[in-house]
Amino acid sequence: MLSEREYELGELETRAAAARAGHGGAVLVCGESGAGKTTFVETFLERWREDERVLWGACDPLSTPRPLGPLHDLAGRFDDTTRTLLRNGDQSYDIFAAVFDNLRTAPSVLIVDDLHWADQGTIDLFRFLLRRVSHTRLLLIGIARDDEVGVNHPLRGLLGDIARSPHARTLTLPPLSLAAVTTLAGDRPVDPRWLHRVTGGNAFFVSEMLDHRTDALPTTVRDAILARTAGLDAAAWDLLHLLTCAPGAIADHLLTDLGVTLPALRALDDAKLIKRNDRGVAFRHDLCRLAVTSVIPPGAEPSLHRRFIEAHYATARPDPAVISHHAVGAGDRDLITTAAAEAGRVSARSGAHTQATEFFRLALEHHTLPPAAEADLLERLAAEYYLTDRLDDAIIACSNAMRLRETMRADVAVSADHHALAVYQWYNSNRSAADDHVAAAIGVLEGGAADDEPATSTQIGHAFALRAFLAVQSTQLDAATRLLARAREIACAAADPLLRVRVELIEGFCAVLAGQPVARDRLLGILAAGPKHIDEIYSSGYTNLSYFDVEQRRLGAAAELLDLCLPLMVEHDLPVCHVVQLGSRSRLKLLIGDWQGALADADSVLDSPSAPLARVWPLLIRAVVALRRGGNDAGGIDLAWQLACRFGEPVRTLPVAAAIVEKYWLTGIADERLDQCLALVDSVPALGLEWARGELAIWLGRIGAQVSTDSVAEPYRLLSAGQYEAAAAAFDELDTPYDAALALADSGDTALARRALDILDRLGADAVAAKVRYDLRANGARDVPAPRRATTLANPMGLTVRQIEVLRLLEDGLTNAELAERLYLSVKTVDHHVSAILTKLQVTKRRDAVRRAKEAGILR
Repeated sequence: MLSEREYELGELETRAAAARAGHGGAVLVCGESGAGKTTFVETFLERWREDERVLWGACDPLSTPRPLGPLHDLAGRFDDTTRTLLRNGDQSYDIFAAVFDNLRTAPSVLIVDDLHWADQGTIDLFRFLLRRVSHTRLLLIGIARDDEVGVNHPLRGLLGDIARSPHARTLTLPPLSLAAVTTLAGDRPVDPRWLHRVTGGNAFFVSEMLDHRTDALPTTVRDAILARTAGLDAAAWDLLHLLTCAPGAIADHLLTDLGVTLPALRALDDAKLIKRNDRGVAFRHDLCRLAVTSVIPPGAEPSLHRRFIEAHYATARPDPAVISHHAVGAGDRDLITTAAAEAGRVSARSGAHTQATEFFRLALEHHTLPPAAEADLLERLAAEYYLTDRLDDAIIACSNAMRLRETMRADVAVSADHHALAVYQWYNSNRSAADDHVAAAIGVLEGGAADDEPATSTQIGHAFALRAFLAVQSTQLDAATRLLARAREIACAAADPLLRVRVELIEGFCAVLAGQPVARDRLLGILAAGPKHIDEIYSSGYTNLSYFDVEQRRLGAAAELLDLCLPLMVEHDLPVCHVVQLGSRSRLKLLIGDWQGALADADSVLDSPSAPLARVWPLLIRAVVALRRGGNDAGGIDLAWQLACRFGEPVRTLPVAAAIVEKYWLTGIADERLDQCLALVDSVPALGLEWARGELAIWLGRIGAQVSTDSVAEPYRLLSAGQYEAAAAAFDELDTPYDAALALADSGDTALARRALDILDRLGADAVAAKVRYDLRANGARDVPAPRRATTLANPMGLTVRQIEVLRLLEDGLTNAELAERLYLSVKTVDHHVSAILTKLQVTKRRDAVRRAKEAGILR
């Protein structure tokens, strides 16, 4: 009996009806263990399903999850192409695309149960499908225990996608109320209030307690479950013990080899302890597993796991992840190493990098390996640690591998390890160590007897390319050009396509920084012509071009590029590049005046483990927004400065130096670093840093320092020349309102300063606006405008925050009823908001309201 779930069923059926009509979507059904999530979805299918194809997969409670486990369980339901890719594919994107193509050919429902146990690849698959589902007849249903999803759980990314998607929603099944428990209890001799209290309204607990047919109810659910085992024979108990060791279910093809008998299956089914599903025989509920596990005989597990291993090897294709699980349970060290190493390679190919690290670590922990094999595993582990933002671990693993390679006198491999360590150290904000490693990567091979061999020369070429890349990051464009010439020479001689592409990208970065107009289009052409499986080389191209676009104020182009490449980084499971790009987007949003959006991106980076390279901008964004709003950066600028100095690259240090000077200008608090900031302007290269040098030079000028503004970007040159309105217009053209406001305030002209205050008030820069007002009054100005009301700061039309929220949804074409549902308001209240918006914008149609809001800068 399904109680108190009619509302949730209605919501799910509404979403399903939209999918049936060609507007696919996704629903994540959440609740604690025992909330009745699986029964809820089964009931929905019984009520709603017509001709739709239903595919139900589940994730297993393995210590390290199987890569794409639910897909492999469903492989028989897919076409030959998809099955082949699942079996042999080495790129997750191909697998995901094939699954999507298969699912959209006919109305389908894909259900993934127990997502809280999912591997990263399965979660990425769900996210991939979610982004493409809206124009299909596909309904995605995920089932998860949200109470087991911590801050750093891989499922967090999917939860965020669902929250942002207009085609998806989360349904949380609440505990049963006292009224529901009373109804379920019926005329049984049990106090419903007591039952509700001891079970907390957990649907499974309630059902188990009520189904226990004795005069006295057991005091724990464990006892209620174990009471069902009374009278079971040895064969039935053997099956229960096997199920405790099985990862989720025992597949049909394993039953005979495990010695499972038909009477044992019938006895457990009669006791309501097991169920049959598409994956085989499983416990009726995971709480059954926990109850039986608590009474399993000591020392029984190793032999049970060995039986599973034998049964799996009797089949054609044992899954290495499952074999790893049973090898650990059996204590078989040799098998742990071989199975976990293979599972790690499979995980890496499928894009489940988090699981790959666990498998490689497991393989290394349980056996002493030959040096070459150990070094290979360590290098693979380091690469996976790097991709999953565990840079310290990556450095340790790669360093250990390099020491092994050195004892083997494997110079090419040693050079490759130095190259990898240079990348890891740079991302980890240790620029000096990165320089040392890239020099060693060249030195260990150059001049050697074998330096004309293809593998040796290619490795040297990659090392020169990396050194050139680091020179670009330091804006040493002449040095980078010389290094690239050597790398290109090697690339041509070795005919290595990856080296050639790497050289072309870095040459493009040099040309972009040097201001060559066509360089950016050439770079985009290289990136567009790349493989559909974006690797680190191409992802670095997107990351660096978007970074330089923001710093050189190609803000519209930067926004378009980031809209393109951020989803690509998620699809191809490249989290290191993803967080760096999020940092660039936070900087972009700060510049264009979307401070709340900038903080949201900054928080996404800072509130989770992320590479130090990605954290410079987010640290600075948090600090300057707090400074401009409240006059106190809470030490954030100091943290950003310390991190930027560890890189020692002007493109990072100059903007933080500008923030140091801005803080002094605003607060008057002396800072011993001001002289260092002053020296920076003339000590860094001019070419490629016109914007960063100009920003710092203008801030230094505001505190009275004499600074040269030669070779700075045009708006800063105009400002330095006293052409304040022209400078403000130039900043307006760039869509950087804070810079425009300060240019107007710098003029000293009361009328222009009033315009500046209007902009600062709308941005919420309260501390800065207060200083401008103070300066105006100190200089004898009259009629200084008071601060605007908080509810009308964000726009010039006097719209409230709620009205702006409604206006943004009007842009999406939502009806008043849809607006009411989205905002949790009544339709009547939404009617009033829409009417007020039309009145304030002086228009009569919704479409015109959106157009007018864009013209006024309220919407972008």
